[in-house]
Amino acid sequence: MKTLAIIGAQWGDEGKGKITDCLAQEADIIVRFQGGNNAGHTIQIGDDIFKLHLLPSGILRQGKTAVIGNGVVIDPEGLMDEIRLVKESGRNLDGLRISDRAHIVLNYHRKLDGAEERYRGDKSVGTTKRGIGPCYQDKIARYGFRVCDLLEEDTLREKVPPILAMKKDHLGLVGESCQCTDEMLIDRLLGWGEALREYICDVSVLINDEIAAGKKVLFEGAQGVMLDIDHGTYPFVTSSNTVGGAICTGAGIGPKLIDEIIGCLKAYTTRVGEGPMPTELHGELGNYIMKKGGEFGTTTGRGRRCGWLDLVVAKHAVRIGGINSWAITKLDVLNGMETIRVCTHYELNGERIDYFPASLKKLEQVEPVYVDLPGWETWDGRSEELAAQGYDALPRELRDYVKFIEKETGLPADIISIGKRRTETIDRRKKWWA
Repeated sequence: MKTLAIIGAQWGDEGKGKITDCLAQEADIIVRFQGGNNAGHTIQIGDDIFKLHLLPSGILRQGKTAVIGNGVVIDPEGLMDEIRLVKESGRNLDGLRISDRAHIVLNYHRKLDGAEERYRGDKSVGTTKRGIGPCYQDKIARYGFRVCDLLEEDTLREKVPPILAMKKDHLGLVGESCQCTDEMLIDRLLGWGEALREYICDVSVLINDEIAAGKKVLFEGAQGVMLDIDHGTYPFVTSSNTVGGAICTGAGIGPKLIDEIIGCLKAYTTRVGEGPMPTELHGELGNYIMKKGGEFGTTTGRGRRCGWLDLVVAKHAVRIGGINSWAITKLDVLNGMETIRVCTHYELNGERIDYFPASLKKLEQVEPVYVDLPGWETWDGRSEELAAQGYDALPRELRDYVKFIEKETGLPADIISIGKRRTETIDRRKKWWA
């Protein structure tokens, strides 16, 4: 196997950044293939904490090639802030590569994002208001600016006047304004191009050539399967495809080149923003999990809604996402609980269902059916010690919990995460790149 992918199996925030960082040690190339800086990955290395939004998590492994694929939408200012952050930590970015086909997020996208949320009123989607949706809209409508445009002044002089005029009209219709002139926007775009020039290339050619040469490639997704624009809880979703199949379009490779996909599955369920979440916990217990798990958005700072593990969601992710095995994260957050509940299926109008409905009205009516499993003793403060001893050193009840997930979903749990640090991870498989 030469290619491996990591995608979220829930509503994002499953800890993909840490798992990517761990597996990147053996990889040659790490590729981010979708999303924008509406996603956030928090990685802790020793006492250093990095909050990345656009840079692939593998950028923190020196000597690796870290690729931003064409499926990503890029806020250049945000990207350059992250580049400065990494450089200030003493790390270099010699291996960074940015797709010349990726689209650019502009200020009018952010204004439109906020306006669209206002128009939705109490039915707001809960976006980050960072302009991601409107940028993807322009991509599909063929009004977008791509990274390759930033390097061509003549192209910008052709594209900017009609697009900016249209956007000003659009902003006026939703009560917003734009004071930017054609020359101001052209200068800004050219400035970004000059700042990022050394990193820009055709990453599809790069990735395919490196795979052909036997290099090990790790693909990194943002958000999770339940936020997929087609297969998630629409319209409370992100604006891109988050499933395994999106690797092909978002990185420029063929489907036969994806050898295996790991699903990152949090030991309980969370989601940020609005939308259905059948196993959500309200009150004291939900707040306890949120605080103990540090469940606050890396991008927004908003508290995440918390609930019991939902295996209907997990099995949906397996089918839609092409997942082959699990990386189960944040098991340490459940330490000390007397009983842990797991949703195995739903009841809808008195009938058992094992699938996740598309209809929001049906999702409002489903009742989760739970199996209660015994909790395990607390080991707080000993995660590194237990991880060093290996999987069998973990409490028997925790291993039974993992075994239950494996049995219900039909997939092995190959990676077990019991803390934030690299050293608080148990890799039961170890040889991923054989």
